[in-house]
Amino acid sequence: MNRRAYILVALLIAILIAAASCSDVETYSEIPKLEFVKVFLADTTDKELGNKEKLQEITLHITDGDGNLGLNRGEADSLNNLFITMYKKERGQYVLATDTIFKYRIPYKQPIGQNKYLRAEVIVSHTTPQIKIDYDTVRYEIYVQDRADNLSNTITTCDIPIRMNGTVYADGKIEEEGVE
Repeated sequence: MNRRAYILVALLIAILIAAASCSDVETYSEIPKLEFVKVFLADTTDKELGNKEKLQEITLHITDGDGNLGLNRGEADSLNNLFITMYKKERGQYVLATDTIFKYRIPYKQPIGQNKYLRAEVIVSHTTPQIKIDYDTVRYEIYVQDRADNLSNTITTCDIPIRMNGTVYADGKIEEEGVE
């Protein structure tokens, strides 16, 4: 092979390597999307007053196509972007467990790189005083709001036996703590 052929082959290999190293920009909807993953339940005690509580750690997957989900520290304390409504099961029907919508703040994280989407796992810790738990099963409705005021889909969790300790997965599978 002559010198010109070597240069042409080297150039072709360099172009192929460059093309293979460029990844496509992933695109997702600018409207946030939520998925329920699991909830972990545990009996706890309030550290300040010593009251018995039920800890509920709700794990969610969130995808936002333009990555504008979350609030900066300096933004108004009255702003929230994650909303949870709790329902209790009474005589086979779900009714509001409380007249309060629980509101939380997801912090803002600047997307890095050319893909400005956000994919994250969020764990929301929520406690309920055990003296107020007069039901056996709950369900949550959850949604988020991004910085452009887009509301996500509203997800509804599976049935959650609130008195147990352990994990309930999105498919309804239960792993009780201390039970084999």
